[in-house]
Amino acid sequence: TFSFSALLIGTDATTAAIYAFSGLIAGIFSAYGKYVEMISLLITSLIGIALYPISSASALRLIETVTGSVIFLLLPRDAGIFFGKIFCIKPQIITSDGLKKAVVMRLGLAANALSDVSETVEQVSKELSKINSPDFSGVISSIEQEACNGCKLRMHCWESRKDSTIEAVLAMTKAVKTGDPSPEHSAEPEFRGRCLRLQKLGNAVYRNYSQFASKTAAESRIEEVRSVVSDQFDGISSMLTDLSLDIKREEKFDHATAMAAAQALKNINIHAEESSCSIDKFGRMTLKIKVKRNEELIINKRHIMKLISLVCERDFDVPNVSEVGGNVFITLSERAAYRVQIGVHQISATTSNMCGDAYNYFNDGQGHFIMILSDGMGTGGRAAVDGAMASGLMSRLLKAGFGYDCSLRILNSSMLFKSTDESMATVDIASIDLYTGETVLHKAGAAATLVRRSGRTGKAESTSLPVGILRDIGFDKAAIKMRVDDILLLMSDGAVSEGTDWIRNELEAWQDGDAEQLAEHICECARRRRSDNHQDDITVMAAILHKAL
Repeated sequence: TFSFSALLIGTDATTAAIYAFSGLIAGIFSAYGKYVEMISLLITSLIGIALYPISSASALRLIETVTGSVIFLLLPRDAGIFFGKIFCIKPQIITSDGLKKAVVMRLGLAANALSDVSETVEQVSKELSKINSPDFSGVISSIEQEACNGCKLRMHCWESRKDSTIEAVLAMTKAVKTGDPSPEHSAEPEFRGRCLRLQKLGNAVYRNYSQFASKTAAESRIEEVRSVVSDQFDGISSMLTDLSLDIKREEKFDHATAMAAAQALKNINIHAEESSCSIDKFGRMTLKIKVKRNEELIINKRHIMKLISLVCERDFDVPNVSEVGGNVFITLSERAAYRVQIGVHQISATTSNMCGDAYNYFNDGQGHFIMILSDGMGTGGRAAVDGAMASGLMSRLLKAGFGYDCSLRILNSSMLFKSTDESMATVDIASIDLYTGETVLHKAGAAATLVRRSGRTGKAESTSLPVGILRDIGFDKAAIKMRVDDILLLMSDGAVSEGTDWIRNELEAWQDGDAEQLAEHICECARRRRSDNHQDDITVMAAILHKAL
């Protein structure tokens, strides 16, 4: 810019070229500090002056270069920041109020539409069941028509002795249920003595009742599918409703703080293109900053953390930095007050190493540490599939930000629809707020949970059913307040087969050792104490609350 301005006021092209090239070299070396930048400028200018004949203009150029370099060195840093704020492009502050309202409205409409679909499916299902349900009276008529048509005793059997004839047919249908290929032998002797077409009647009963049983089973399965589809629509509707409410009421935007953070980052040569500052329903702040990727960009995470913490007057964790499409995204979240030390140990009931218990734990990104334990029915492969499905699907739904109750409904309907065989699993969830220590337990058919607080142990039990049994199930819930060094134990049924009193004693006596050692200790004790000769998978998840570093 200075070179172009010099040309406009009549400076010769040689001087302008020297200025332009010197400025380019100084910009390249600016990332190494002001002294290196100044030296590179002086060397470039001297080389440019030396390439042309010595004259009074050359001396003037040299004096200007040296004077400018000295002024650059003496110029305070605050002055550079002040001029940078004036001349630099201001970042775009994300204001999403209008977009948020539009998203909330669309989600609400989608939730209502899915709810209507669920109700419609239920209504249509009821009407179809009235029309298409198999009728046993039609089976009796078909048997009579097929076996007795043209028989001389038809009027006698189906009018004069109708009751005894129907009793004989019902006795044959019971025989068909048990798999008897010759059901005619199950009729009373009196009926067998007077029936002229006994074998033909038996064949008709076998064929017609088998078809009736198949249709009944198919209709029952179709009804189950309709119910599951309805539950799925209803569950997704609840999810969308929860999501719209979360967006509507749980996140606010602080535009002043977003601008202050972007301005502060200029002090360390990070020029934000976009900046947003959101505050969730718990009052916790999250900053998201978009920066254009360039060769001069230097990201010092700890420097950024300290600077933003000072500007926002809050304690932030080390930022998460990611690069997408040539842009760098810096995300800072408030530092939590607690951290969780987690330990898990399992003992399989069989030698196949296939455990019917499945577990998972993760941070949900909103300051909650979540533990999930699922116990599949029985042991071995079937139980392993059920437990893994329950734990895995629940984890994915919660990570996606959906609520516990609607996630349980989706999981339950999926378990019901998974196969025609009986399939069920318990669900045990603990959600620990890392800012306050508030812990909420969600239990569906799960074993007791033990919590040691301030050296004393309490117990939370469940009376609800596991998932995969009935359509309408729900969580039993309990809330507790945990503090530093408190311990929480999630356990499968195999760990509590001999009760929980001994676990309470072990937990209260536990002094040294980490969470992994505690989980292993409880598992081994549970295995040794088993006295009923019944093998079951044993899983223990231990969580110890510590103060955040």
